[in-house]
Amino acid sequence: MKNENINKEWLIKPTGDPFADVGGYVIEYLQQREPDKSILELIEDIAKLYVHSWDAKLNAFFLNSKITQAAFKTDKKISETIKYFSNLINNKEQSVKGHCRLSGQNTYLFQAGRDNSILSGSGTFVNFHHFFQEGIMLSKEMLIRMYFVPLGTVSIQGRIAVIKSNIHEVTKHYVFENVRNNLHKVGTNTEDVGVIKSEFSNPANALFSFVDDVIYKAKLYNENQQPISLSLLHFTNFGASPEVTVYILPALVFRFYSICTRGEYLKDWNYFVRSHYYNSGQKGALYNPKSDCFELEKKGNINSTSFEDYKSWTNFIYKKLLSGESILKEFLRWSRKHKMNIKIIEAYQINIGQMKKETIQKIKQMADFITQSENEDVIKKSIRALDGARNPAMLRRFIIKGLIAENYKNNNEEPIVSLEDYTNYLFPDGNSWQEIRDMLIIAIYQKMHELNLNIEIELEEELENQN
Repeated sequence: MKNENINKEWLIKPTGDPFADVGGYVIEYLQQREPDKSILELIEDIAKLYVHSWDAKLNAFFLNSKITQAAFKTDKKISETIKYFSNLINNKEQSVKGHCRLSGQNTYLFQAGRDNSILSGSGTFVNFHHFFQEGIMLSKEMLIRMYFVPLGTVSIQGRIAVIKSNIHEVTKHYVFENVRNNLHKVGTNTEDVGVIKSEFSNPANALFSFVDDVIYKAKLYNENQQPISLSLLHFTNFGASPEVTVYILPALVFRFYSICTRGEYLKDWNYFVRSHYYNSGQKGALYNPKSDCFELEKKGNINSTSFEDYKSWTNFIYKKLLSGESILKEFLRWSRKHKMNIKIIEAYQINIGQMKKETIQKIKQMADFITQSENEDVIKKSIRALDGARNPAMLRRFIIKGLIAENYKNNNEEPIVSLEDYTNYLFPDGNSWQEIRDMLIIAIYQKMHELNLNIEIELEEELENQN
């Protein structure tokens, strides 16, 4: 890149700000593609792309920018953009000396409003900023990075999506893929202008699809071994209604999900998670794992919906994982009728439920004890007692009378539950007795599936109807 009055390091150095980092990675991609071009030449190239190929449709990013300014004709949009950034680079725009709000560098600072940055206050929204400034004060490098952001994004449901990770290489991988696809789209002369549209119309599904890409394609998780967290910002800076929704995938959820998608668990996990897609327009449709389709019978005919269509439906499992809600009840309902590798559920409880491994091991031992005789009456009685346990006292009574006492009657030398097990792993302070109960029921059902025991058990409606 040619010498210019600019700090080249701060054009691409990670800052922690999602928009500045996306713009920086776009610049890095373009620099690798055309290393002999100056930053101003890249700005001109992208201005022509924005105006000629995208019809200046950057309204979701900037309000009344040089590109989106309705009063400017096509050529003027480009010339005014080049003029502004040329003045910015050469410190001819109005500035003050200070520390940049994003990079922290002590340098010349310029006003950043909704016309040249994303989701910031300006004009009548001066109360957004310290000392009622007309915009946050940023370095020229940060403002240049904001200009390149659109190339590193995708559109979901008419809004823009940006993914940010605590691991810079993950964010970089996402941005590079988007730049590559956005430039490819321009080269194919498609009628649809602007940022590429995601194949997913649901942000939660799009985020988990990107996790799949990280795990399988980039292989960053396996190589890095650092905990990975992700945030998806779904936003618009359009007109009088700027808005952003943030979807957060914590590192523990990422770790759990990466375990589920391993070879030995993938089939069971896909069956479980894909059965939880839902579309109000397809009520009653059921997932068929053999065809990987949702099927709905209408007037004697079977309407089949493939993954390419239902992948944009709402998925309750993804939704709950992102909102921090427990999916243990979903595992319980699933276990009543479906065999599943119980290590998936164990991984969930260890990573997200923070359950001790010793607790899980003891629960499995209790389930083995209940099912060892394969006596239908014993198993039915146990599940009904657990199903009806509505407080910790009822669960304790079941364990003491139904398991400990029964084990003693059978003259077994080894206690099924020792005092240490009882106080340290089953009922320690702060432990959820409901999770202990639900995990025990799940373990019993999975043991029944393993033993091919088909036992019809009537359940209380309350548990079946819980969300």
